Amino acid sequence: MKIKNILLYLVTGLLLGLAYPPVDFYLLIFAGYAMLIHLIETSSGYKELLKRIYFSVIFFELFATSWVALSGMRESADRFLIAGGVFVIFFHPVFFLFPSVFYYSVVRNLKSEKYPNLHLIAFPFIFTALEYLQTLTEVTFPWLFAGNAFSNNLDKIQYIDYTGVYGVSFWALVLSALVYYVFKTFNSSEGSIFDALKKGKIKIILVLIVLIYILPNIYTGISSPSKKYLNNSDEKISVGVIQPNVGAWVKWGANQKILVDDYSKMVKEVSAKKQNLKLIVLPETAMPFFLLYDVYYDLFKIFKNACDSSGTNVLTGTPDIKIYENQSLAKVDSKIFSSRGQYYDSYNSAVLLEKGKDKLHYQKFNKIKLVTGSERMPYQKNIPFLKDIIKWGVGLSSYQLGEDTTIFTIDNKYKFNTAICFESVFPGFFSDFIEKGAQFSVIITNDAWWGKFPGTFQHNRYAVFRAVENRRWIVRCANTGVSCIIDPCGNMLNETGVNERALFTGEIGIRNEKTFYTKYGDVFSVAVMIIAGIFFLGGIISRKIKA
Repeated sequence: MKIKNILLYLVTGLLLGLAYPPVDFYLLIFAGYAMLIHLIETSSGYKELLKRIYFSVIFFELFATSWVALSGMRESADRFLIAGGVFVIFFHPVFFLFPSVFYYSVVRNLKSEKYPNLHLIAFPFIFTALEYLQTLTEVTFPWLFAGNAFSNNLDKIQYIDYTGVYGVSFWALVLSALVYYVFKTFNSSEGSIFDALKKGKIKIILVLIVLIYILPNIYTGISSPSKKYLNNSDEKISVGVIQPNVGAWVKWGANQKILVDDYSKMVKEVSAKKQNLKLIVLPETAMPFFLLYDVYYDLFKIFKNACDSSGTNVLTGTPDIKIYENQSLAKVDSKIFSSRGQYYDSYNSAVLLEKGKDKLHYQKFNKIKLVTGSERMPYQKNIPFLKDIIKWGVGLSSYQLGEDTTIFTIDNKYKFNTAICFESVFPGFFSDFIEKGAQFSVIITNDAWWGKFPGTFQHNRYAVFRAVENRRWIVRCANTGVSCIIDPCGNMLNETGVNERALFTGEIGIRNEKTFYTKYGDVFSVAVMIIAGIFFLGGIISRKIKA
């Protein structure tokens, strides 16, 4: 591979990677995707195309997602993370190959002397459509959507209560295509850049770039979301958040009694901070054992007594287990106790313990969107032996898919949904719970796996999109950070640091109004997908006509 090509791939990946949190040089994404278009359009064939895009995106992954592998190199970390991180770096680029191949096909089929740049119109449609489509499969990692680069620029994303984050991706990709057009024109012009600027068409495109870039700001200024969603008469309730700062690996081997006692003290401590708290939230798998299983009743009782004495409802993450007394009811990919030949399933769950009610009165949600590879192998229901491939040292592998779509209720009045970790990066999935009646949202996560690497901050920032898409208050609770409250415009309040113990209380609004995106879901993305398909089929028809 030539040094020139390697540098080209490196620069493309660098521009794209630095656009995402925590670096947030989001303007670089336009240049990064413009270079990606250049690599696609100047490829001599599909073989060269695949090589160019694959290696460019590997560099992109190195800058944006190498934190997965690096996290596994920390002291006491499960070395599985290194293997998983390497897999992400080398496999995730495949998701960029699909739209690149589709777009390249359109380039070859629609390019003509009369309309030499017509195919460029297809670029944002095809890449946005493939972003949406990947969320519908079990092999998915929707981490590097183009729109996700703008999580810190709230004035640019307020319109996603109509389009979802895909609308920001589409906007960014339109601008990238225009930037590429300008670059291409300058590159092919004789004389200086100033000679090229004298051409009327380039001036029009540059003006168009400026107008499209500021269009989201104009929408934000006219619609005034802060006035509409923050300065209103929504009912307010008080909530508490516990960030216990327990080591991601340490807690699985810790003394469970000491851990429960510590959590009990924190529940009492945070409830003493403010009267009439409606909810206290602990993070994902805060209880690293089957809290609701009879074997652990003594530990359950200690914690439940602390919750009752605080006079507050408490939501906590915990693994859960379902043992099949009737073996015929077991799923094809259920696990089996080798000692007694009994089938069971384990779940990553969120449990709401209601104040003053006995053990039988709890509400539970089992995680549905499981992390590919680490929590569950994709399509293991169809190929059951896959579940035995991955074995974490902390008992997280081979979770079963949740089937419930629980809307939690507190005090028989206030309704909320809980997204567990990875689920918070799926726009349509998240909004489905708001459509079912959630008046505010809770995200519980661990994130201790990543420490202070970029993944922790990326995951936190991406929650902003879920708040704006649905205009809901979000309470985010992470084991070691970042915990916060997010308002319906995406502003973060009470934001904690990473690797610190933190307890705080705050007020959130109870909202019933549903956004266009909440009510109608991904109609924008589906429309984009249809148009992308039309371009693709149109290209094939055009090629046959030419032939």
